[in-house]
Amino acid sequence: MLKKTDNVSIRIDSDLSGKLHEKCIEQKISLNTLINHLLEKQVNWNELTAQMGWIPMFRSTFRELSDSISKERIEKIAETTGTSDLKNSLNYLYGYVDLDSILDLFKKRCLSMNVQYREMEVNGKNKIIIQHDLGKNWPFFIVGQMNSILNEIGYRILNDEYNKQGFSFEIAKIEEI
Repeated sequence: MLKKTDNVSIRIDSDLSGKLHEKCIEQKISLNTLINHLLEKQVNWNELTAQMGWIPMFRSTFRELSDSISKERIEKIAETTGTSDLKNSLNYLYGYVDLDSILDLFKKRCLSMNVQYREMEVNGKNKIIIQHDLGKNWPFFIVGQMNSILNEIGYRILNDEYNKQGFSFEIAKIEEI
């Protein structure tokens, strides 16, 4: 389905133009596609997350901080502050909390963090597979946070698995378990 588009003429710095053209060649996309992607990300992600209080952080610093506390403590943070922050983010971005908004935000969050995200259907359940380098405790935070908010809307995480490179989990309706 084609979206309605507008023609817009803008002037940009020559150095910036050169960098954009290099990025187009590198990514094998058109300048139009690149600029639309960058503007969409700025307007629909960067500005909104900044308004909500999200902060960028170096990966190594994040990994060190999250791995310096116990698994139990990070799970407790996920269930309390983490869930409250996630619910506020969902309401701010989408105006509601449901399975689709939760999965969409999680996917966007992973992509913005350069974390490999894959979603598929397995035996009628959503299965999420994550590859990351964010430390040993980050998966426990995510699964705890997700399970807590999913429980509020009638879903639950099942079959969560963890290894050094990633983790996965399935989401099922509580009534189907």
